[in-house]
Amino acid sequence: MAQFRVEFVLDQETGKYLAELYHPDRQSELVARTEALYPSQEAAVLGVVQLFKNAVLTFPKKARKPKKKAAKARKAKRKPTRRRRK
Repeated sequence: MAQFRVEFVLDQETGKYLAELYHPDRQSELVARTEALYPSQEAAVLGVVQLFKNAVLTFPKKARKPKKKAAKARKAKRKPTRRRRK
């Protein structure tokens, strides 16, 4: 499972926090940065958690494979075969 590194940075101009998300394998690679919207670091943490929750909830669902019928049920539906005469 990928583990992203998230850092919360105080924007000096606005006095609000932003979140920076770094790649799991290449730790120095910045993947995403939010705008400085959060009034506190705690609010930034909750905002990032909500961001991930929303992203996960919108993933497409895996296609389910059709269930296989039991062997007895298949045999019961077969037509009887004719026997050859000698």
